[in-house]
Amino acid sequence: MYSYRALSTDGKPQKGTLNAASETEAKAILKGRNVFPIDVRLSQSFRFDFAKWGALPRRTSFSPRVLANFTRQFGTLLHATIPYDAALGMIIQQSGDQKIKTVLSDIRGRVQEGMLLADALAQHPDHFSNLVVSMVRAGESSGSLGLVMMRLSDHFDNVARLRGRVGAALVYPAFMGAFGLAVVIFMVTFIIPRITMLMTNFGAQLPLPTRILIAFSDAITGYWWLILLVGGGLFVWLMKFLRTAKGRMFRDRAELKLPVWKTLRRKLILQRFTQTLATLLQSRVELKAALVISSEVMDNGVYRLGMAEVIDDVQNRGIPFAVALGRTGLVPDDICQMIDIGEKTANMETMLENVADRLSQEVTTTLEAATALFEPVMILVMGSIIGFMVISILLPLLQMNQLLR
Repeated sequence: MYSYRALSTDGKPQKGTLNAASETEAKAILKGRNVFPIDVRLSQSFRFDFAKWGALPRRTSFSPRVLANFTRQFGTLLHATIPYDAALGMIIQQSGDQKIKTVLSDIRGRVQEGMLLADALAQHPDHFSNLVVSMVRAGESSGSLGLVMMRLSDHFDNVARLRGRVGAALVYPAFMGAFGLAVVIFMVTFIIPRITMLMTNFGAQLPLPTRILIAFSDAITGYWWLILLVGGGLFVWLMKFLRTAKGRMFRDRAELKLPVWKTLRRKLILQRFTQTLATLLQSRVELKAALVISSEVMDNGVYRLGMAEVIDDVQNRGIPFAVALGRTGLVPDDICQMIDIGEKTANMETMLENVADRLSQEVTTTLEAATALFEPVMILVMGSIIGFMVISILLPLLQMNQLLR
């Protein structure tokens, strides 16, 4: 749905809304009505963006799997010598995702008007990153866009595969945590109050663990609305704080200090960086520009600041890339040494690919080790909580048994 402001043939202003697949199509529809469009934009009347609350994150790009499918289809069609606009039209017809169909329809319209594909993609920064735009621009200028698209497809396949591994490794801990929390809530809200009523009728002095458990149960059952209100308010405040520059930096510094997680996080950041940089260099993007683009995939402020220093050292001071990386203290020495060898042998993209593959394997190994460690820790924690609850219930029952004798 697009809203528009236009002029009729007699110069009278008009405004309204219309349905179209893209901004280009909306303008074409208006011109077909003998109306001259002044301003055409996506209508805001039917949008409600929960991200504006600051409590929910905004998804700003297609998923790696969607991008991998698109770039692979597009690259295959280009290898078959099919023109850009025809290839985009075929992908639009085959796609079942309305979101990508709308975006690609707009891109196709711009290409048909004579705009370069890279420039058309750049009109949608929320969906196509600078990585995609820069590689497409390099492919267009070198006449090897089909090859570039296939490299992008491999890159996004690797990203999607790595995300899948991380997600799969977190399924078991998440399930165990949710199940354990559900058991505790059920015990506290349904079982404990009934046992408390039975114990109170005897008028005996309850043991300390039982009194603690009863107090906790009373707080949950009697003030659940206050807990939800305060918890929800704290959650919204925390999400807003983490979206500020200070909050993001606080989070990024904290995650690099957490045991086990910091090792996994550093490897994930470096794997994405080296994989992206290798893909850019293979597409004949200049090193200085490739470093700027690759630094954007580092979703950690500490590493982005360090990479800004590296870019400054390489661009303005002529320091070798590997040496500049080592000066930050954020990259292990063995990776710096491998990159240094790649620089000296003029084979940096291959060396970066080797580094990215090795880091990917190490991420998998670290995830398996962390999961194996988490299972006994989770069992120990849940066992301690359930054990405390059982003891708190059994102690007064044993006490009542002695009184009855």
